[in-house]
Amino acid sequence: MNRQTRHYIFGYGSLICSKSRKISAPTLTKHAIPVIVNHIRRTWTARVGQPSHRSPDQIHDTIHGQTAMGIQRSRGHCCTGVLIEVNQHELANFDLREQGYDRLEVELHHIFPHDDDSHKYHVIRKANQSREKNELCNFDDNYDEHDVTNKQNEECSLHDDDDGIDVKVWVYLPQSGGTGADHHYPIMQSYVDIILRGCLSIGKEFALSFLESTHGWWHDRSIHGDEEAPDYLWLDDRHDPYYVRADEEWSREMKHLIDDIIREVHPEPFEKRRHLDTLN
Repeated sequence: MNRQTRHYIFGYGSLICSKSRKISAPTLTKHAIPVIVNHIRRTWTARVGQPSHRSPDQIHDTIHGQTAMGIQRSRGHCCTGVLIEVNQHELANFDLREQGYDRLEVELHHIFPHDDDSHKYHVIRKANQSREKNELCNFDDNYDEHDVTNKQNEECSLHDDDDGIDVKVWVYLPQSGGTGADHHYPIMQSYVDIILRGCLSIGKEFALSFLESTHGWWHDRSIHGDEEAPDYLWLDDRHDPYYVRADEEWSREMKHLIDDIIREVHPEPFEKRRHLDTLN
């Protein structure tokens, strides 16, 4: 039997937003699947350089780039996001988009459906089967395959539901290793808006979950270490977006709703957010 492989990307930042995804892969047609992935911690730790759409005279002297969404492998944490099914051409397009990130495979048994509706998707069924097999065989995330007895192997093989289709789920991990935002590489509101646009298309609870499970909105010792807290690390650039895939019109229309949701979860960091014009 010729085996097929279906590829998915776990989007946890701007890839949650359909409009943003289709800028990079306009041929995408399938529904993105809301999920939760265990042992991933979402953080503001991916530093990127100056935006290509701005000329040098349009960039403030203090801004060297921006901090984008990143993740860290971290036992005990979990991360909401979406699974995006892609073909090889679309996968290559996202590899090009996510320069500065490494594409790594996600273990299927770490993936959980975000809601009951997700169970109908093939990739979720595969994740559930993988988890059931792990539990049956008494595997854990640190197991040594040589320690599994022949009897366990026989039992596991009896419970395989092989439909001839393999599934691979990929995630982009920042190469920089996890440096938090600061006044040289701030969080840009135009980028936050795109992520929350995607979250809100799923539902308000999903948006709140994104905000609650993302670390580094303000000085965080687990990310910034012993660095002194900066005057600011988050800028409101909606009127003059630094983010290359920003949607200025949508941000202008939805800014009050977005700000209310952010303020609900992160009131103190939100109050410390600076307006871009104050840097002049």
